[in-house]
Amino acid sequence: MAQTCANSLCTTARRPNQGKLFRLDIDLGSLFGTDEHLREYIWLCGGCAQQMRPKVEVTRDTVTLRLTKNDPIPVPVAATTAPSIWAN
Repeated sequence: MAQTCANSLCTTARRPNQGKLFRLDIDLGSLFGTDEHLREYIWLCGGCAQQMRPKVEVTRDTVTLRLTKNDPIPVPVAATTAPSIWAN
């Protein structure tokens, strides 16, 4: 199990009940024509977990783990006019 944040730019040490632990189940069968699976655990500190997620990329003979930025959460725009049923 990782003892520090998986983000190479972060030096936060792992603490119980803090951050987020990701379990990645990787199907290697598509690469090697077998029924082989790989399980990896990735820990991100709280600050990094709010900004990124691990992503697995499987190509011909390589399995790559990348940390990708989270998509921004859309914020609903407040209505500028009252609904027609409320208008007098």
